[in-house]
This record gives sequence, structure tokens and C-alpha cells, in this order.
Amino acid sequence: MNVVYATANASVSYRGAQVRIGKGSHWPAEDPLVVQYPDLFSTDARYGLVYTAEPDGYDAPPVETASAAPGEKRSARRPN
Repeated sequence: MNVVYATANASVSYRGAQVRIGKGSHWPAEDPLVVQYPDLFSTDARYGLVYTAEPDGYDAPPVETASAAPGEKRSARRPN
């Protein structure tokens, strides 16, 4: 079974009822609610962590690299 983790606390409408989703709760990836609201879930296991003090970087967004890695070409064009 594939598992996904809720990325935020939310309350959503599902089949005429309000369903509360707790950040970090894990759900089957095939669950109809997960399929309907995929933006509320992630396969990133850090969202399933239980902790007493929030670990560094838990809520940090992924770091985007601005420069090309060795052997990689960037396709940026300069304006005229």
C-alpha cells in the first residue's frame, strides 16, 4: 500500500460532510479523498513525523538551485 501524508491541517467537504485532515496524518494514496484533494498530501515522509520540538527544516520549502550543476545547461535567455 502506498502512503501519503497530510501537509496541513484542513477541513474539506467530501460527499456532503466536512472531513478534518490533521497535518502529518497518513492516508492510503488511493483513498478517494486523497485523489480529490491531492494538493493537501505529499509522499514526503517528514510530514508524518511525530515530535515534541519541531525539527529544523520541517516546514521549510525545498531549496531551488539557481545555477547549473556540472554537465547541466540552463536555458535562460537574456532580453534584447
